[in-house]
Amino acid sequence: MPTSTFFRLPEEKRERLLDAGWMELTQVRFADMSINRIIAAAHIPRGSFYQYFGDKEELVRYLLGDMREYFVLLLRNILIEAEGDLFELPLMAYDRFINQQGRTDLMLTRFIKMLTLNKGIDLQSFIGGPKHFLPDELWEAVDISKLRRGDREYADEVFHLSCAVLAFAILETLHDPAQSARVRERTKARTQLLRWGGAAEKYKEETA
Repeated sequence: MPTSTFFRLPEEKRERLLDAGWMELTQVRFADMSINRIIAAAHIPRGSFYQYFGDKEELVRYLLGDMREYFVLLLRNILIEAEGDLFELPLMAYDRFINQQGRTDLMLTRFIKMLTLNKGIDLQSFIGGPKHFLPDELWEAVDISKLRRGDREYADEVFHLSCAVLAFAILETLHDPAQSARVRERTKARTQLLRWGGAAEKYKEETA
């Protein structure tokens, strides 16, 4: 955690330091991050940095925590708006993350750059925890009556698949922003496939 001195900074100075940290975090790997570049971009003395953070790892943990909180709050608000329906999540989140011109949400852009630079990052511990991919804050907003099973493990799997549909839609849009409307329609179709399944009723009965 940052020191209490950091939280007493004027908002403009605090944001300038965090923006410098984000710029570094989205341009180089974790291991190659430089405090010198961060303080130069933030226009603060090196000594001041250590009044706010113990080291660069502490700054990274704070930034990632801020990112996780942003995504969890956004997805929780979507779930509440969707009345707890996990199957509504991919399309509604896509509409929040990608605007009509195909431009991407700033925090999502940072997340993608960070993943690209740091292949192999443990996403489960970042998004959820050691046991569940579905964060507690989202689990509390899920309406289990809309799922075939009402246990946490089943909701966890549905959330995992919903995130996969959303992630693929975002990657498709980044590849060709002009196709965002078409991607949105495909995302809607994939979400319905996730909701209802793709097997014929007769086949379901035969393999049950």
